[in-house]
Amino acid sequence: MNKSIAFDKVADLYDFYVNVDFDVPFFIKEAEGYSAEILELMCGTGRVSIPLLQAGHQMTCVDYSKEMLSVFQQKIADKNYNATLLEMDVTKLSLNKTFGLIILPFHSLSEIINLEKQQEAIRAISNHLDNNGTFILTLQNPKTRLKQADGNLHVIGEFPVANGKKMELSYTNHYLKEENIVTGHQFYEIYDANNRMVEKRTLEINFRPTTFDELKLMVSNADMQITDIFGDYSYNKFDEDTSNFIICKLKKRSS
Repeated sequence: MNKSIAFDKVADLYDFYVNVDFDVPFFIKEAEGYSAEILELMCGTGRVSIPLLQAGHQMTCVDYSKEMLSVFQQKIADKNYNATLLEMDVTKLSLNKTFGLIILPFHSLSEIINLEKQQEAIRAISNHLDNNGTFILTLQNPKTRLKQADGNLHVIGEFPVANGKKMELSYTNHYLKEENIVTGHQFYEIYDANNRMVEKRTLEINFRPTTFDELKLMVSNADMQITDIFGDYSYNKFDEDTSNFIICKLKKRSS
């Protein structure tokens, strides 16, 4: 255990099943009127980055998965976008520049499954934030998310993939309370046009549900402060007991 999710194993399948856009309008709105370069962290295959690029923004996009970035690059290869894609661990972020807007979408900080490493990431991000800049951090709310970590097999769905094939995707999650880690697996079963299974993959999933109290302490330790907090991408008030998400806007702490 204690491994980052090895997205390289499923990078060629990722876009077939992760095709949601519920948060994209939020980031488009937050970037309105912003003309400088935006830093997106843990960008994956560009699910959020590409709509921002399409809106005319300049982007630096960072991810630790070489294969996810390769898919991203292929998707924009024939486009005239102003995008720099970098393979880098966010806990070791070192870009020698600062940004007025930094985003970390899709609740990805929890993929860093060690609290000290999460703190390293927050500090590194703070070091790359302009003094008057904004960092948007998104997390799942543990109080609602952990209800799904029941150890049972859950079917996510059936998805068409390349060459007339289909993929059935399911998962198991189990919460290890003493370690505060959710661990489990995603199962990918791929069938041909004759409904014969032609491939099966398994991806180990580990993530650390970050509590609001832990987040506040990490932010403070990185000399930042929360200026706004929402419970969803429609700007509704955050409720620690019922909200699905913890969506924070942060700035450098005033000296």
